Amino acid sequence: MAAERERRGLRAHRWSWLAALGAVAALVAGITMPAIAAAVETAQSSSSALATSTTADASASLSILSAPSGAGLVRQGDDYRVRVTLTNTGEAPTGDLTVSLHVSGATAASRDELAAWFADDAADDPADIPSDAATVVTETLSSLAPGSSAVLDLAVAGERPGLSGAFGARTALVTAQGDGGTITVADRTALVWVPSAGTVPSVNTTFVAALSTPGNRSALLSADDVNALTSEAGDLTRLLDAVAGRPVLVGIDPRVIASIRALGTSASADALAFLDRLERLPNETFLLPWADADPVSTLAAAGVPLPAPEGGGAALTPDNSGPGDEPSASPTLSSTGDETEGTGSADDSAAAASAAALAELSDWPVSLTGWSWLGAEGLDVETLDALAESGTSTAVVPSSAIGGEPVVQSAAVLLGADDALATAAHSASLADSQQVHDAGLARVGALLAATARDGAPFALIELSREELARSDRLVSTIAQTIMLPWADSADASSARANPAVQEDLNGESIDDLRATAIDDALDAERADRRFAEIAESPSFITDVRRLELLAALSQGWGERSAIELDRFVVASGELRRSVQVVESSAILLLADRTSLPITVQNDLEVPVRVFVRVDPDTGRLRVLDSNVETLVEPQSQTRAVVPVESVTNGDVRITVSVRDAEGREIGTPTRVALDLQAGWETLGVLIVGGATLLLLVVGITRDLRKRERRREAERLERTAASGEHPAPDTTGTTDE
Repeated sequence: MAAERERRGLRAHRWSWLAALGAVAALVAGITMPAIAAAVETAQSSSSALATSTTADASASLSILSAPSGAGLVRQGDDYRVRVTLTNTGEAPTGDLTVSLHVSGATAASRDELAAWFADDAADDPADIPSDAATVVTETLSSLAPGSSAVLDLAVAGERPGLSGAFGARTALVTAQGDGGTITVADRTALVWVPSAGTVPSVNTTFVAALSTPGNRSALLSADDVNALTSEAGDLTRLLDAVAGRPVLVGIDPRVIASIRALGTSASADALAFLDRLERLPNETFLLPWADADPVSTLAAAGVPLPAPEGGGAALTPDNSGPGDEPSASPTLSSTGDETEGTGSADDSAAAASAAALAELSDWPVSLTGWSWLGAEGLDVETLDALAESGTSTAVVPSSAIGGEPVVQSAAVLLGADDALATAAHSASLADSQQVHDAGLARVGALLAATARDGAPFALIELSREELARSDRLVSTIAQTIMLPWADSADASSARANPAVQEDLNGESIDDLRATAIDDALDAERADRRFAEIAESPSFITDVRRLELLAALSQGWGERSAIELDRFVVASGELRRSVQVVESSAILLLADRTSLPITVQNDLEVPVRVFVRVDPDTGRLRVLDSNVETLVEPQSQTRAVVPVESVTNGDVRITVSVRDAEGREIGTPTRVALDLQAGWETLGVLIVGGATLLLLVVGITRDLRKRERRREAERLERTAASGEHPAPDTTGTTDE
């Protein structure tokens, strides 16, 4: 019995362990299985957006992008497709989606109708499907998990294209709708129908591009920038690759030319090769203002013409200012600023040499002179008249500024660049994905087709001047556009041969914020010029600031223009604080008449001549010279000595300022505390003098006594040597 009880106990013990293990396994399974299931579901969703199907949620959000193939060209009898990308940007699954293509297949849209169609893209809603649009294809897409995307091709067979009638562009709408209409999103695009019968009209097409460096605020491009931009894979080289030999009117920024030439022998082989290629460019070319500055901006905001470059200033140094091996035209600054004999001041010579050097560096042959490329902002009759007086005979302007007319005769001939085409071309050339590029190209193709159908004489397409386009996208944009059956390559100059109309300008009013920023920048530059008069060669400062002002006015800044102009104003304030008094601790003055040491700091790269002025708060201190002239070398400090006289003892606070020759204040004045202790100097001198005299008397006395003792010792030695008794020392005794 005992053995049986032992066996039953062992079996019970074994079963208890098994039960415990089972419970642990169940617990682990309960914890891990949901996670495993979620991981599997996530993996399935990532590998295929069509793999799951869930119910749509109110927190789901969907984005859509559609791009017809072949730039939207549909020939009769050919299949075509529209690629659609859907992305769930929300936090919940989308649910099953129905994706459809709706086409107004029988009605050709005009250029204005297409422009309005694309302009209202942000208001897309499937409920706004045009009444004449037919649904040509519908596909179903399974639910998209949060953060996932799906690409779907809506394919249409050639025998049932949903398009008919004469040649022309057709508006198209792609919609995606969830179960029960919970998710609704749409994207606008267009197709161009080319029937087998009939002729296809065409329009002369030209692009306009700026060979410039948007987003650079330097007076001259640095060597590193030049080498990077003109290298084999550099942005300027790739831009040149894209436009060379194609129907592109090229505006050339003089800053690019001057910056490369200014490097002289230190310019890279790539930079020199770039200039050589640019010189042999077969395209029509014209010169932009320096840094592609906006010539309308200052006229519209302040009623003054765009300031002209004056020279390169300190940017052109003896080792860095001429083409090839030519030495600099800019003289070396002297440390004294003495006048050059017979030729005026050293600054006159420096300014003239710098201006001549910059003019030579930026000189470039172009095929078209008197051409300008203007924006719509601030363009009116007055500004155009002013531009015409300054030499503008032909201007490329947005078509919206001249009422949509192609050619307008005013103070200058105005050629309208299509705004809608420019927007579409920007999207295509700056695209960061192939589908965005294709979507932009489809819009370009449709707008050009509508322009050709409307019988317009030419189409001028502006490329982005705010950002250098990606080379491959830009090449594709230009090449595929020109390959369209309804686009003919043409020179921009040929557009002037078309009949011109008289039209009132209706450019946009300049933005108040930008107008204020332009005014502030002009005021800042004027203040810089006044400040620069303290320099031994003011042009070394003013020339550079003028070029930096033009860079801040560049059209390449786009919507950031006001920000960059504000940055210029901030830099102006920093410049005018480059010369100022170094702050000092309290100073103790013990003499009636003394010199007050004032340290002046010059952070500029040129020597300056300033006047130090001390203004005491009270009459306890008299300043004997109120304007102490001081020459301060570049990047250094100099101590000016101001003679003063103490009237009474006490504490005095003084204001120390630096001024120019006309008495205008430079920098920020500094406050210094003085402790005047007049009369302590005389007492101090007497005490020191008395102590010195006492020390002298004591020293002489001790020396005489030492000499006397030395003579007595010598006498005793002589007496001892002779055997005589020494005579008694009667020194200091008296008779009784």
